[in-house]
Amino acid sequence: MKNEWRLDKVMEELKENLLFQSFIQEEAHWTSFMEAYESRDREALNRLNSLFHKYYTEIRFIAYVTKLIRYTAINFDRKRRLGHLRFPLTLDRPVGASDAAWIDLIESPTSSDGEPAFEESIQQKSLYLAFSRLTSKQKEVLDLFYRFELSDTEIARTAGISQQAVSRRRKRALEKLKAAGKEGSS
Repeated sequence: MKNEWRLDKVMEELKENLLFQSFIQEEAHWTSFMEAYESRDREALNRLNSLFHKYYTEIRFIAYVTKLIRYTAINFDRKRRLGHLRFPLTLDRPVGASDAAWIDLIESPTSSDGEPAFEESIQQKSLYLAFSRLTSKQKEVLDLFYRFELSDTEIARTAGISQQAVSRRRKRALEKLKAAGKEGSS
């Protein structure tokens, strides 16, 4: 009687189990299960166990391959995006069938006085990106200080601010560029 009660309890748990439900969907599995349940023969139970082991191995393999495909796709996409961030466009490649390159089609950025912009003189990519993140006021101070070789006092007069404000802006901008230079070199 005790074994009957246990068997009934196990059957109730099996009915709730999603893996078992999917296992008995196949006719051969259902037949094997019913044979083992009704006869309670050791040989029938071993056949059922063998069938379930094969089925479970297939399920695990499918789950493994699914995860492998998913993570491979994620890594591929991550590498592709990183490549596009690092090399967004190769400007020296020819455009279509013509001999002209992309770089020939782009106008050179120049300042109002006809000289190349200060940003164009920065050659290290990490510094260029750091410079592009500076505020417009910090860029202006660096441009006036290094390109036009104006003193802090002259820049202050031109911008209508104090000499100390000019000095602080230049110092903060240089600290940001210095940090970016250290990141780029490591």
